[in-house]
Amino acid sequence: MELLKVWAALLRRKWLFLQAVVFFTAGAAVLSLVLPKRFEAAAKISVESSDASLSILSDMDLGEMAQSLVGASDDLETKIALAQVRPVLEEVIWRLQLRDGDGEMLLPEKLLVPGIDGEILAYPFIEISTQQGTDILIVLATTNNPELSALLADTVVDVYLSQSQDFAKKETHDALGFVTGELGRLKGEFDTALKTVADAKAREKVIDIDSEVKSAVARVSELLVARGEADAQIADVRAQIRQQGVQNTEESVDLVSPNSQSTNPLIRDLKRGISELLQKRATELLDKTPKHPDIAKLDSEVKSFEGQLTLALREQHDLDPEITSLRVQLAGLIQRREQIDVAAAATIDEFALYPDKMRQIAGLQLAADATESIYKSLLETQYQIAVAEAMTVSDMRSVEPAKAPDKQSAPKLIVYTILGLFVGCAVGVGLVFLAEYVDDTVKTGEDIKELWPLPLLGIVPLYKAKGKMALIDAVPATDPLFEAFRNIRNGVAFAGVDQAINILTVTSCVPGEGKSTVMTNLAICIAQDGQRVVVVDCDLRRPTQHRMFPTLSNERGLSTVLTNACSVEDAVQASPVEGLFVLTSGPVPANPGRLVESLRLRQMLQQLAGKYDVVLVDAPPLLVVGDAVALARSAKGMVLVVESGKTTRRMIADLRERAESAGVEPTGVILNKVDVRSGQGHYYGYYARHYKVA
Repeated sequence: MELLKVWAALLRRKWLFLQAVVFFTAGAAVLSLVLPKRFEAAAKISVESSDASLSILSDMDLGEMAQSLVGASDDLETKIALAQVRPVLEEVIWRLQLRDGDGEMLLPEKLLVPGIDGEILAYPFIEISTQQGTDILIVLATTNNPELSALLADTVVDVYLSQSQDFAKKETHDALGFVTGELGRLKGEFDTALKTVADAKAREKVIDIDSEVKSAVARVSELLVARGEADAQIADVRAQIRQQGVQNTEESVDLVSPNSQSTNPLIRDLKRGISELLQKRATELLDKTPKHPDIAKLDSEVKSFEGQLTLALREQHDLDPEITSLRVQLAGLIQRREQIDVAAAATIDEFALYPDKMRQIAGLQLAADATESIYKSLLETQYQIAVAEAMTVSDMRSVEPAKAPDKQSAPKLIVYTILGLFVGCAVGVGLVFLAEYVDDTVKTGEDIKELWPLPLLGIVPLYKAKGKMALIDAVPATDPLFEAFRNIRNGVAFAGVDQAINILTVTSCVPGEGKSTVMTNLAICIAQDGQRVVVVDCDLRRPTQHRMFPTLSNERGLSTVLTNACSVEDAVQASPVEGLFVLTSGPVPANPGRLVESLRLRQMLQQLAGKYDVVLVDAPPLLVVGDAVALARSAKGMVLVVESGKTTRRMIADLRERAESAGVEPTGVILNKVDVRSGQGHYYGYYARHYKVA
């Protein structure tokens, strides 16, 4: 039954529904034609973990240097995030000179999230995602020009790969710059030392040194060389400590080095757990919104894992075994250098008896040799770093450039039209429900019974008549409309089983509900059944009955009878319908209410009841004036005519309150103007299918 009510509501307000459907469908179609066209082009990047460079460096005895290059993240989500950082976007915008509608350079944020205005005006924007089940990144570019779409996608790939390569070489590049600077400084010191030795020998005229001096000099030289090597090793260890500290500082939840993952099982497990949770969250987002409880739970678990990973990294950094080992090594090297210094000083003191000039020359020569040794060591280190830098490559490469699209991706006329149709249907249904919700009128007998449990005497369908007045005198007796009034006649007869209702008052809530027409048609139906019926027009304010038949006159009527201007017999007129007589209202009196409440009217009605089988009294609306209450007391019964879709529930409630306060109990209700074609009174669909008056 609920579905029938919904269907009935849609039928009642079909024009409202159709207007919404047509408006949104046409609007969507027009929108698809006037909006700027959008074109999509896609470029692809392959993320590969190649060990070729590491293998070559290991073959060149640069294994330690090769291991230091391992540190790039293989997480595709991280790759996507790095491709969307501001430096990459700003470089792309600058290269292509992308601008907004005001001619200003496009903001980097707009390249990722164009917003409503960007969607409508087809501003350039990109979207980076992964190809399902692969390690391939798809860069999707959307603009209002097919060639620009392909160019935008390729430019993003080019800028991203270039900056990724620069980032991968950053550490080795910085180390190479430091070593190169040190080499320049040592070369100057070495040249100065050699020149000083040569000047000293020339000044002291020293040409040869005996074997003992050579032996002593060789011993001191070895010690100084050892001290230089110790200094180089100390500098190298300190550099490794600084580098390890920098690496630890750069390590975070989003960037964990493979070394930490391989040496710390807890960090490795936490990192793997975070990756699994993120993959699960991405899968859940395909069917759920970011605010869904499952998504919120996954976000909470990710935050918990990230907190644990942060603590684990902090503990590892505080207790890094590699740094601890390097510090122990550094302490040993410093102690060794101190021992070398002590030994060198002792050796020099041991040969203090040698001439000062020879000792001076020997010292200068030893300093030059030490500087040369350090210089050669740095040259080797520079070579190793240069090779490592040349072998450092990004783990990503472009595998498929973008192609200019042949067709637009949006807006599509068919898609927009279908979407507009669906939206129009949804909005139309919503408007119908809203109209039904705010509509306080009664439409069916069930609606009336909910407010006032009165017998439903019959239902009069909404119809159009041939003549000026909507009467059934020319309608065949087999017509459904005539059947409706026959049912009303039978309902009135059944209501008077205990006591025959020979005087019946017909009223309504407000004017315009069709009570006079209903009463006249009921009188026609009763008259055609062979009974003598008289219709009395007691609506002295707005009389109607004299207009029902062209042959009737309103010069004499009820008002003239009540004022004794004429008799009842002279005022009653015969209608074209056999057995039907009409007592019109007559001229409108100055005080209609007084005449209606007079004893003379009650006596007249009783007099008419003695001459005719049925007396039908056309009373004024009950909520407008109180005449209907007085007429109901003078009659044997009272019938309420309620117009479907016009009379409100509030009117029915007020009518009931007024009738009960006056002690009047209506005989029943007639529901008038029921639109059976729109679903009201659906069980009377017979009328909608078979009744039609041209």
